[in-house]
Amino acid sequence: MQKLLTLGFLTLLLSCQTEKKQPDKFSADFNKNIETYFLAEILSIDHRNTNKQWEEYKLKTCKEYQPIVAKALADFGNLTQSEIAIETAKLNDTLGSFGYGNDVMMRILLEQPEFDLFQKPSRFKFSQTHLKSDKQIVLENIISNYLQVLYNFYQTENINDFYTKNANFYSGAINEVQTHIPKGFTEAMEEYYGDSREKYVALVSPMMIWPIEGNEGRGIGASVEKDNKKIVYEIMSPYVQVPVDSTKKNYTQFGFDYQPRARTLTIHEFGHTFVNRELEPFHKQIENSSYLFTDKLKKIMQTKGIQNWNVYVIESLVRLGEIRIAEIQNDKERADYLRNYHTSLEHFNFLPQLEEKVLQFENNRKKYPMWKDFIPELLGVFEKSTTEYINEKLK
Repeated sequence: MQKLLTLGFLTLLLSCQTEKKQPDKFSADFNKNIETYFLAEILSIDHRNTNKQWEEYKLKTCKEYQPIVAKALADFGNLTQSEIAIETAKLNDTLGSFGYGNDVMMRILLEQPEFDLFQKPSRFKFSQTHLKSDKQIVLENIISNYLQVLYNFYQTENINDFYTKNANFYSGAINEVQTHIPKGFTEAMEEYYGDSREKYVALVSPMMIWPIEGNEGRGIGASVEKDNKKIVYEIMSPYVQVPVDSTKKNYTQFGFDYQPRARTLTIHEFGHTFVNRELEPFHKQIENSSYLFTDKLKKIMQTKGIQNWNVYVIESLVRLGEIRIAEIQNDKERADYLRNYHTSLEHFNFLPQLEEKVLQFENNRKKYPMWKDFIPELLGVFEKSTTEYINEKLK
């Protein structure tokens, strides 16, 4: 009897422990609001006043190896002179005049109910912006009106039927991303940074056009906060070319089957949600060492979209986090790959010194319970350097 009681107690204990085990916070999906917006962007290119040549090049290139783009043109290509095409072009040109790119639309679209729920979009208001109050109100009205136009386009043209018809393709794209993401990375990130998020969602966007060279893709991060709970998103364009074949009914590749890029566009971009905001109070301090952004370094970084020293520092610290999180997960192969890739190929040459310094943080979590507590020490690594060191490393 005693043995049975003991066995029963152990069974109950193990059962309780299993129930308390936290589910993985990461998931992959696609979002109909986001996809519909990128469809509207494709239709709007003829009406663009800014960046028109670049947009034309993107479409000409991507329609050859992004099957969803080709399918969308076949179904909706006759709408290039419609209201949605004209209004989307106006929106993009206007965003640029206010100092924004289309990335600002991602959070806005994610805050709205998905269009297939038949709930009209609510009016949009910035939670924070660099704009003065009068300009803020103007842009809020423009975006709010555009959301109504986009919603009407979705309903009038039965865009949901397109997603239903191509459900297998979207499912295939989601599966490709999920296959390449290491288990438990969200837990490792939260442990490392000393902060948490409600969910981490990678959104595939087969509709987003971005030229694919060397398996490079575009990633856009966005955070949505509701009831004091933050959900972070990573919207990713395809990064594997899938030649379009109009005779094919079913594809076996979907544009996301490349492990290094899948991990870069998820773990890296999610890392930004832990790093960027915490560095904002140190903006002036970072600028004090901006002389280290030499012409030689600037020229190399411009090809990666990094235009200034502040962004270079941010990107260096995010990459440092990628490497250390791989180490926490005992994934030595991944950590070594990231070290070589980010230092030798991407020229983030402070990473060896940063990694040496950050071990003080990792070995003294009582003194530094959160990563942000150690920021001054990390910034000191840059401040102690010289322009001679920078240029020497770039030879």
